[in-house]
Amino acid sequence: MVEWLRDVGMPAEYVNKLARMFQDIKVSDDLNTDFKEKNKGSLTADLVSLKVLNAGAWSRSSERVPVSLPTELEDFIPDVEEFYKKKHNGRKLTWHHVLSNGSITFQNQVGKYELEITTFQMAVLFTWNQRSDDRISFDSLRLATELPDPELRRTLWSLVAFPKMKRQILVCEPQAGTPKDFTEGTLFYVNQQFGLVKQGKLQKRGKINLIGRLQLTTEKTREEDNEGIIQLRILRTQEAIVKIMKMRKRMTNAALQIELIEILKKHVYTSKEDDKGT
Repeated sequence: MVEWLRDVGMPAEYVNKLARMFQDIKVSDDLNTDFKEKNKGSLTADLVSLKVLNAGAWSRSSERVPVSLPTELEDFIPDVEEFYKKKHNGRKLTWHHVLSNGSITFQNQVGKYELEITTFQMAVLFTWNQRSDDRISFDSLRLATELPDPELRRTLWSLVAFPKMKRQILVCEPQAGTPKDFTEGTLFYVNQQFGLVKQGKLQKRGKINLIGRLQLTTEKTREEDNEGIIQLRILRTQEAIVKIMKMRKRMTNAALQIELIEILKKHVYTSKEDDKGT
């Protein structure tokens, strides 16, 4: 795939980044095998799956999003760091919890369910771990999880208004129409009637993915993504100009623009609104 992308003219910077991604996947698989073998028979080996990724290839943001992890997760971190340090002396792990996820078991009077959730969702839900009947304010959840305001709002919204879920895992009072409607005094509590509904029937057991289309990005990364798109277009334009001039040697500016448009139109799509404005 990598070679094919080079052949079709994908900028070298992006092809090299993709190659590092494939390499990281292989390295992570090997690390997981070694880690589970070293900790064979322990709880850590059964519950932890490692993804050690090259920041330059994978990280979509230069900033780490702060979060207070549940104790159950915090306890695993020293074991992982010690293992990695012995395997790769001199390298440092930087934890990006915004990119991680996991599974937990949720049980109530309706049934028992396996929930696939983001680490941020986990941090929020574990606030009720020892007090399942409590009503907790938005402000208290912010203090407990240490999540920035935008991330906390997005995470809570995914738990009170997850698309297509008949019964949400959290309920808020007063009801909100958007994440922006949450105030410091908004109260959240666990829905004891939460359950999985299939074809109109309530299931007592099942696996539920609550990650869905929840964006694992911050407000900052949206700006960075847009900047990345702009930079990619600049690179494509520069490479196209070089390619044309190598072939033509000399040509007028108008002729260059015509050929440039002909090459780039395969890669750049505009909406009807954009076309009308040009």
